[in-house]
Amino acid sequence: MDGIHDMGGMHGFGKVEPERNEPVFHAAWEARCLALNRAMGVIGAWTIDEGRSGIEEKASRPKGDAQ
Repeated sequence: MDGIHDMGGMHGFGKVEPERNEPVFHAAWEARCLALNRAMGVIGAWTIDEGRSGIEEKASRPKGDAQ
């Protein structure tokens, strides 16, 4: 497997250089999405595996396909 969501990541992009004084979130929506995702997991709305599967399915659909 060599997909963007695989633990090893995709090859060929070079070394990841962290930003100096990088914020935890670059935009407010990122924090809200993480909080929502964690809350849904706690109440049993989905598992981590279901969440990953949803991300991978969305990434594999053609643009404009809003299923």
